[in-house]
Amino acid sequence: MFKNLLFDWSGTLCDDLALTLEATNYVLAQYGKDSLTREQFRDEFQLPYPDYYAWKTPGASLTDLEKYYRHAFDNAVTQVTIIPHAKEFLEFCRSRGIRCFILTSMDPRAFDEQARYLGLKDYFEHIHSGVRNKEEYIYTLLRQHQLNPADTAFIGDMQHDINAAHCAGIIGIGVLTGYNNAAQLSVSNPDLTVPHLGALQSLMERSGNGPKTQVADSIHVNGLEFTCHIGVPAQERAEAQRLVANITLTPPNAFAAMGEDLSKTIDYDALSRHLMALAKAEPTVLLETLCHRLATACVQDFGAAAATVELHKFILPFTSSVSVRCTV
Repeated sequence: MFKNLLFDWSGTLCDDLALTLEATNYVLAQYGKDSLTREQFRDEFQLPYPDYYAWKTPGASLTDLEKYYRHAFDNAVTQVTIIPHAKEFLEFCRSRGIRCFILTSMDPRAFDEQARYLGLKDYFEHIHSGVRNKEEYIYTLLRQHQLNPADTAFIGDMQHDINAAHCAGIIGIGVLTGYNNAAQLSVSNPDLTVPHLGALQSLMERSGNGPKTQVADSIHVNGLEFTCHIGVPAQERAEAQRLVANITLTPPNAFAAMGEDLSKTIDYDALSRHLMALAKAEPTVLLETLCHRLATACVQDFGAAAATVELHKFILPFTSSVSVRCTV
């Protein structure tokens, strides 16, 4: 059972494919281009959308493209609808206390109009709309809301959604109700593909209602930021750089047995300060070495029964982060 779910909008919760096609054909007509059929559009459409329209209308300015698209969108005859099973699934999430968020490239004003019209806006803790590159943005979303990647999944209908999930190290779930078909989605290797959200709800209900296994209580320190000298080249190690750690701890005693006694649990404030000092104490070549060192300290210095440390390093310009994970 996931604790947090990120949702794409178009094709995942809202059926606006016909509306998008109508607006797209209007834009193409302004540049003397042939109209597309529904299947032609599904076969070739891709995100980020500016790249798609730049390919279809080379030389056109993004400002003009957005102006034409907005005009067609605002004056379209086609109406948007809720995708079957979507509202029921959101009700299911609400009943289970699952935190829900929107991550969409749709224009914020257009999203707000659609979400209010369909009566879906109140199901979400926060809306992230107008995001042109989800792969770059998704880690910011996780940090902003302090979401543990291990408890989080992103549900979407396009390759870009699955790629974004994998960039952030979370589960990517593909739904076949929108812009990409099964063959297209398979290119991005989703962790799970379902025909619609009703099928995903059935899977989650069966998982939640099945025989329960004993799960250890855990403590999570999310988004711990610090600087240290790390890197393979000496030149990189010369300058301190920012790292972010997500830490999961199994305490020495079950929560029910602690009885408000701090000595029976883990002082996560002291632990956090200790790990930050340990990372700064000496330069490290490999991120993997530092990750193992910190996980070991959680067990040896603070008595955790087990510890998992995930470190994020922000070094490659074409990625949101590079991460390693170690369990001791």
